[in-house]
Amino acid sequence: MILTISHQKGGVGKSTIAWNIAVHFSKLLPTTIIDLDTQQSLTQTNQIRESVGLEPLKIMQISNAGELAQYIEKDSQERLTIIDSGGFDSAFNRVAIVGSDMLITPVSDKPFDLMGLQKYEEILKSLSAIQKETIKTNILFNNLNPAMKNFGDLIEFICSSEHFELMTSVLRQRVDISNSIGVGKSVKEFRIFSKADREFDKLFEEIKLKLDIV
Repeated sequence: MILTISHQKGGVGKSTIAWNIAVHFSKLLPTTIIDLDTQQSLTQTNQIRESVGLEPLKIMQISNAGELAQYIEKDSQERLTIIDSGGFDSAFNRVAIVGSDMLITPVSDKPFDLMGLQKYEEILKSLSAIQKETIKTNILFNNLNPAMKNFGDLIEFICSSEHFELMTSVLRQRVDISNSIGVGKSVKEFRIFSKADREFDKLFEEIKLKLDIV
């Protein structure tokens, strides 16, 4: 199974989400991260994880789009591959989008995120025309102000596009999220039963349902 955290815009929280998903699901089935982010944030976090005595995750580096396509062709339902795509449009990221069983696109309530989502929709439209099928991504509200209740224009825009499907899970701004990454841990490993932990638990259950993971 291929799960890609994808958005052509940087700074939306892709790596943090990919990390927490990978740590959680690595306890359930063989899990590999493919780090396409030029900053290689997950590779660095994994090094911190190993340095503090925790079991490191399996992280792969892919050198070109062709190599990624070959990897995806050999995909198996018995394992999970999580692709942390870079915050830009590229052949790499387009191969990941087309080859994924599930796409997750984080977005906040900030105006620039809405504009970025419109640009990302154009990429999905282009790839859908080539593939002759509608490619959809799961929109995940991320890094929202804890007090925010009304998503207004974002929901209206998301629901108007055939390429977007809104997830029920919501991740809000939580100190535990950044603190856990800094010590090479997932949110759950850092502080169980916290608000951040409960929010990620809902996300994990939603992913399990969509990917049919028992």
